[in-house]
Amino acid sequence: MTPKILMASVLILGACSQEAATPASDSPLAEQSATDAETANDVTGTLPDAPDAPAEPVPVLAQVSPATPAPAQPVQQAAAAERDARMVGIWVNENNINSGGGDFASYSTVMTMELHPDGRVLQYTESVGGGGDWSYDGGRTLDFDGQWRADGQTLYVYADPLPDFTPAATYSFSGEYLVTQSDMGRLIWQRRG
Repeated sequence: MTPKILMASVLILGACSQEAATPASDSPLAEQSATDAETANDVTGTLPDAPDAPAEPVPVLAQVSPATPAPAQPVQQAAAAERDARMVGIWVNENNINSGGGDFASYSTVMTMELHPDGRVLQYTESVGGGGDWSYDGGRTLDFDGQWRADGQTLYVYADPLPDFTPAATYSFSGEYLVTQSDMGRLIWQRRG
């Protein structure tokens, strides 16, 4: 399996989980919701059969109709305290595959993850390979551009279309190396900056 970015599945899962069905406008549910909305938005009413009810209308609080969804709340940027300072820097994961035998070939994939102190995260992938009569250079591609935070155990990321920060991987340190565990398996990252 060709290595993908650390957070690719998070983006896919986040996008899939956001889909929601909306009832058709001619359905009985939509008609009932419209009737309820009209009743709930009526701002005056009388107190029925109350012993000393006032003769004039009494204000009634308007209610939000179930047919009208509440607006989405904006995502708040993670505070600096929510970022593990040990993770700030440029981290590189290299994966090399070499063939054996007379027709030698090799293929290398380098993932670079930049975790900036202001909360921005960038991830790039570069793949190169070659053999006796062929070569390949995939160039450097940007895989992810968003925000990050970390709590000492879990790395969270945010970028559109995710609704909020989402767990991307668990992490720990082994000496000078960052070790992440995600759906891609266990990856070892070396600091480069």
